[in-house]
Amino acid sequence: MMQNLKHRFCAFVAAALCLCLCSSALAAEITGSSTPESLSVSGNVTFTFTIHNDSAATMTDIRILYKGSEFFTTAGAAIEPGASQSFTSSPLTVPDALIGQPITFDVTWLEDGEARSAQPSVTVKSALDDPSSQLPQSVSVTAARTVSASQASTGEVITLTYTVTNSGVTPITGVSITDKEIGGREPMVKDIVVQPGVPYVFTYEYTMGRSTVTSSPVIAYLLPDGTEGKATVSDKVLGMINSRLSATVEQGVAAEEGQTFTLTLTNNGNQRISKIKVTDELGASVADAFQLAIGESKTLTYTVPTTEARNVVFHIEGVDGVGQQYSDKTESYAVRKYIDPSLIGVNFSAAVVETLNSAGSITVNFTVENTGSLTMQNLVLRESEYGEIYRLETFEPGTQSINQKVNVGAPRDLAFTLEVADPSGNLYTYTAYVTADFVGTASSVDSTPTIETPTDIVAEVGSSVSSALRTVLIVLAVLTVFAGVALVILSSLEKKERERIARRRAARERKLREQAFEAAGMLPRSNGRNAVPPDDTTRIPRTRE
Repeated sequence: MMQNLKHRFCAFVAAALCLCLCSSALAAEITGSSTPESLSVSGNVTFTFTIHNDSAATMTDIRILYKGSEFFTTAGAAIEPGASQSFTSSPLTVPDALIGQPITFDVTWLEDGEARSAQPSVTVKSALDDPSSQLPQSVSVTAARTVSASQASTGEVITLTYTVTNSGVTPITGVSITDKEIGGREPMVKDIVVQPGVPYVFTYEYTMGRSTVTSSPVIAYLLPDGTEGKATVSDKVLGMINSRLSATVEQGVAAEEGQTFTLTLTNNGNQRISKIKVTDELGASVADAFQLAIGESKTLTYTVPTTEARNVVFHIEGVDGVGQQYSDKTESYAVRKYIDPSLIGVNFSAAVVETLNSAGSITVNFTVENTGSLTMQNLVLRESEYGEIYRLETFEPGTQSINQKVNVGAPRDLAFTLEVADPSGNLYTYTAYVTADFVGTASSVDSTPTIETPTDIVAEVGSSVSSALRTVLIVLAVLTVFAGVALVILSSLEKKERERIARRRAARERKLREQAFEAAGMLPRSNGRNAVPPDDTTRIPRTRE
C-alpha cells in the first residue's frame, strides 16, 4: 500500500510540474539568436531575444540578465497580449570554452503583478567543427546609412551615420567609406578593421549647398584572400530647401486719391509657403494671410495716400514646408505729395543767336517761362554731349532768358534738355533742338511738357533736320570726282602701254625677217619686194649705136 501511495504521489508531482511548465510555456515564447552565429576563436557576439506574449496579461518590468549583469536595454518595455518584441544586447565576449556550448540567460517579468521567469539559452556554433558553415560565413558585410534630415536650407547641416557590420567569423580589414556627392571622390574614412559582431559606426556632417545631392555610399574592404569586396547602400536624396518668393512691383501714376501699387508674388522655390503676410514699411497690412504652392502666383493691389512724401517698402513673411520662417522685402519706392497738374506750366525754347564760328562755338538763347502758379525748383539745363550748361535753385512764375555760349566743335544737331521739379520733388522734363552750322540758324521749341513720374517716364518733344545727310552727300560727290579723274588717268596709261607693246612687236618681227634672209643667202631689196641672190659678175647694159 505504501508503494501504491508512493506511485500516486510521484504522479501528482509530475502532473503538477507539467502543469507549471505548460503554464510557463504558455505565458511567453522566447527565441534567441547570435550574431555571428559561429566563431572559430574567441570574439564579440551580440545576442537577440524575441519575446512573444502568449498570456492574457501585459508583460512588464522585463529584464534579461547574463550572470547577474544586464546587457539588454529593456527599461520601460511592455508587451501586450499576443504581441512580440525583440531585444539586442551590447557586444559580449564569448571565450573559446563557451564556443559550441549553450549560453544561458535569465529572463524575468511581471504579469498582473505576478513574477515570471525563464532561462533561454543560445549556442554560438564552432566554425571549426562545422567547416561547411565556415566558408560562406567567414566574411559577411552589411552596411547602412541614416540621415538626420532629408531636406535642409543652404548652410544647414545634415548628419549622416554610416554603419558597417561584419556578421561573419573573420575580421575584415582595409574598410573604407566613400560617398561622392557628400564627401567627395576620396574616402571619408579608410584602413578600418571591423571585428565580427562589432558594428563600426561613422558620422559625417554635410553642409547643404545650393543644390540637391544624392547620398550613394560605397563600402570597400579586403577579403581574406586579399581581393577587394564592396557593399553598397541604396541612394538617398538630400533635398535643398529653396524657399523663394519673387516679387514684381508696378507703381501707378500718382493721383489725388493716392498712388496704386500692383504687387505680384510667385513661388519660385521647391516648398509650399503658407501664412504669407505682406505689410508696408509702416506695418500696415496689404492683404489677408494666404499661401502659395510651388509655381503659384498671387497679385495684390495697394493704394498709398499721396498726402505726404514717403518711401514705400513691402515686407513679406511666411512659413515654408518644413516649418522654417521665410522673410524678404522689396526695394524702396518713392511716393511724393500730390500736386494738381493744373498748377504746373512751363514753356521751353532755344534759338541760335550766333552761328558756328572758327573756334567751334555757338551762342544760344534759351527762354524758360513758368506759366503756373507754383515756384519750381532745381532747374537744370543740359546738352546731350556737352553736359550741364546752367542751373537755378528756384524758379518763380515768370520768364527766364538764358544766353549761353556752347562749344560744339563741328557742325551737328544739338539736343537741349530742361529738367525742373515741383515743390513735392516731381520731375518735369522739356526738350528743344537746334542745329549748329557755319551759316543760318535753326531752332525748335517743345510743345507740351512731360512730367517725369516716380517711374521715371520722360517724353521728348521736337525734331530737326539732321546735317548728317548733307555731309554724306558731299562726301559721296567728292569721291565720285576722284573716281572719274582716276578713271581718265588709267585709260591714258592703258593706251600708251598698248602703243608701246605694238612698237615692240613690230620691231621684233622685222628683226626675225632679216635673220631669215641672211640665213637663206638673200639680200632684201630696198623696196622690200623680192630678194635677189648675190652675183660676182657685173652686168653692163648694152648701148644703142
